[in-house]
Amino acid sequence: MSDNKPRLIQSVKRALDIINCFDSLNVQLSLSEISEKLNLNISTVYGILNTLCAYSYIDKNPHNGKYKLGLEFLLKANLVSQSLDLKEIGHPFLTELTKKYHETSHLYVYQNEQIFCVDKVESPSTYFIISSRAGSKLPMHASASGKVFLASMPEEELQTFLKKYKLTKLTDKTITDKRQLMKNLQQIRELGYGIENEEIEEGAYSIAAPVKDAAGRTIGTISMVGSISRIKENEEPIRTDLLKAASVISCQFGYQFKTN
Repeated sequence: MSDNKPRLIQSVKRALDIINCFDSLNVQLSLSEISEKLNLNISTVYGILNTLCAYSYIDKNPHNGKYKLGLEFLLKANLVSQSLDLKEIGHPFLTELTKKYHETSHLYVYQNEQIFCVDKVESPSTYFIISSRAGSKLPMHASASGKVFLASMPEEELQTFLKKYKLTKLTDKTITDKRQLMKNLQQIRELGYGIENEEIEEGAYSIAAPVKDAAGRTIGTISMVGSISRIKENEEPIRTDLLKAASVISCQFGYQFKTN
């Protein structure tokens, strides 16, 4: 009879066990110390450590040969912290926008070549699948927020991304031609916001504005989605309010907007 326990991958478990050996009292550990702590063969520990080092999750001190946690943990921690901060700062804006326009508002972040919803305030009248729950993701090439993130990428990073990304057709209006997508991304750079016009779901229309950090990098988007008829009826004020909210949130992250 099954006990419903999840099947654990031994190699992954061992890697995590190694990572968990490090704490405030054990900032650096030698190969033999880790081996003894886990009662694992030195050659096994050495192989896993080499793999973790290759991905910067573990660093080896060249002076004493001991191991410590790598910078990748700091980068990932910053992403988590950034997402939490964005949600805390941005939520009141989502609430106000949804209350004003009776449409669903979202905050999205970009991680691991995908965009994820970290917060939303939903309109009681919404019925679109695109109005996703927190933690879900949207296609980069078809969503307003996804295209805003693509438009903000350095050219080399963008080309590398598009080489391995499939422009999947979701509706008759989904952009599946790379040249057309590049033209759309240039328009987003010039306008300062992105639009999704029935590219994911028929009848749905979305506008997204970028949230930037002190270095000018796009770290998130604030967006609104609803029926194409309702959004277009109020498109100019919605766009204005989204851009204003994005600018205020960006200032909280240290971004300084240029003034003429």
